[in-house]
Amino acid sequence: MRNEIKIPINKNFDLYFYNWKDFKHKITRPFNDRTINTIYYDTDNYITAQDNLAGISKRSKYRVRWYNNKNKNFNYEIKIKKNNLGEKIFLKSSETLNNIDQLFSHKNKYLKKEENKFFLNHINFLELKPKLKIIYLRSYFLYDNKIRITYDQNINYTLLSKFDLNKKKVNDFMNVIEIKFDPNNADLASSLIKDSKFMPKRFSKYLRGLHLSGVANYI
Repeated sequence: MRNEIKIPINKNFDLYFYNWKDFKHKITRPFNDRTINTIYYDTDNYITAQDNLAGISKRSKYRVRWYNNKNKNFNYEIKIKKNNLGEKIFLKSSETLNNIDQLFSHKNKYLKKEENKFFLNHINFLELKPKLKIIYLRSYFLYDNKIRITYDQNINYTLLSKFDLNKKKVNDFMNVIEIKFDPNNADLASSLIKDSKFMPKRFSKYLRGLHLSGVANYI
């Protein structure tokens, strides 16, 4: 499991990120920028959103993800949070993304395959349905070969509800820095953040998207 620290910043102050002094000192770019597409799944009463809002120490988020315009071989993901530590459970699909309503269902034949049942077991018979689509541009950085840093920009949300026929896209005015590291590198990460003058803050794209779409109260 790893630590994750998030720093939301107004997109009008984008240059503050790129002028971050120590960040530029021991930095490499392990990947090219790419567009991330994510669909979050939840129950009808938004149980995963409620757990997050309540600050439940152990909670999960369920989603599918693909990169750029390539929705073939998308990823199933379960993001598990335990206090300040997080981990992801991945399952690669061998198909093109379609019929999104059934992807996290126990009726999904792909998940019922013997080699994929480990993933199905983590769903715990929840009735999960697609709730929110999020798209953003992600830049990747590596500090001192130990601290992963991503910068997410141009974030937009689309509510996926049968009652919302317009499927209106909502653009966010915030970008978000995410700092991810092994607990053994906590001191290095702390020093890096202290020098940045940025203020870490709890930030969930899923909750923020629900809030901006009028579904949840979230600051």
